[in-house]
Amino acid sequence: MLSIIIPAHNEEKYILPTIQAIKNQPYTDYEIILVCDGCTDKTLAVAQKQVEKIVVLQERKGPSVAKNEGARIAKGDILVFLDADTIVSPTLLQTIAQTTNNKIIGTAKIKPSNPKLKHKIMMGLKNTLLCPLGVSNGIIFCTQQTFKEHTFNNELQKMEDGTFVREQKKNKQFVILNDYVINSTRRMDQVGYLKIFTYWMKEYFKPSNDKYSVIR
Repeated sequence: MLSIIIPAHNEEKYILPTIQAIKNQPYTDYEIILVCDGCTDKTLAVAQKQVEKIVVLQERKGPSVAKNEGARIAKGDILVFLDADTIVSPTLLQTIAQTTNNKIIGTAKIKPSNPKLKHKIMMGLKNTLLCPLGVSNGIIFCTQQTFKEHTFNNELQKMEDGTFVREQKKNKQFVILNDYVINSTRRMDQVGYLKIFTYWMKEYFKPSNDKYSVIR
């Protein structure tokens, strides 16, 4: 069984399409675990009848804590960590179930929610150049056993996915599935690629570990 863990901080506009895409899959052996990370909007009200399990964190703890809390109550032998604004393609869950074992950690290729050419180019470059280095695309999957060997770092407020993947890559095969996810371009549309690139370059050379700014 797959345990699909969705950390969410104020995702009332995005969470329902994410859940519906899961439920539209032909693969049905899964549970959905929603972790409301200090939500102050209607995320919980929108999603609570749609998922099997809910964890409510009264204060915003960050994605690492949220993912670890979801994994703590997961019953599946395979864990899927999915961003709340990320849509799975029609056969992705089945592919994950057929692919994953204790020697593998993986992500999926990415497509943009906004079909503008600039988004297609940038996400194509991410698939080709960044993902092989250990960058994920709003989704990470591994077995329970693999996860227990190295969990998400609760001290990190951002870049937790890359840190987790690169740590696991030391002893696991990192796979990038052709079955894709559709990732929201809301941050790129509102902020722009130049500011985002500049931000992450500063974080790379001088990490701040401040909470990642919220774009809704």
